[in-house]
Amino acid sequence: MMKKHGFIFIGFLLLLTACQGQDIEDVQGITDISEANWEVESFEYKNQDREPFGLGDLEDGYWIANFIFTRCPTVCNTMTPNMVILQEAVLENDIDVEFVSFTVDPSYDNPEVLTEYASTYGVSQENWTFLTGYDDEEIRELSEGSFRQEMKDDPEGNDIIHGVNFFLITDEQEIIRLYDGMNTPVDEVITDLEQIGL
Repeated sequence: MMKKHGFIFIGFLLLLTACQGQDIEDVQGITDISEANWEVESFEYKNQDREPFGLGDLEDGYWIANFIFTRCPTVCNTMTPNMVILQEAVLENDIDVEFVSFTVDPSYDNPEVLTEYASTYGVSQENWTFLTGYDDEEIRELSEGSFRQEMKDDPEGNDIIHGVNFFLITDEQEIIRLYDGMNTPVDEVITDLEQIGL
């Protein structure tokens, strides 16, 4: 199952990259797409505290996003712990960056479920927001539009096929890096963020 996630995402990403004529180089799990002009479209959803949260709340700094769901039987069980490790490294190094996780299962992942999920993994809510409050079509459009990653139900089971990368977004809402969420090179990511000047 994990291989299916990876191959589908990589194929979809390469197809879109080829269509845009971009030369994207992947080095140690870090992909620089700063010249690809990927911008995040406006959104406003609900966070784990049932409060409105949207792109306007992220205008003052950089943020790292990913897509997960709490009932995920495969990749999220690796991605979320990796994001926690990255969050701890960011806080230890006093790097000013926010984390945002979009659930791809909004009908089940309400704010209470997301709060419990965050607690289970030891997430610090100091700089990590979990989002829900939309329907399946809305999150699919955001995933496949702004983030160029396919999202669909798994015809062979109860899984939801979605991308596994972490996305670094600027204060101008431009996606400039992709980080491997399954084998996250944390030290290299921290160096990358420091070189950017965060």
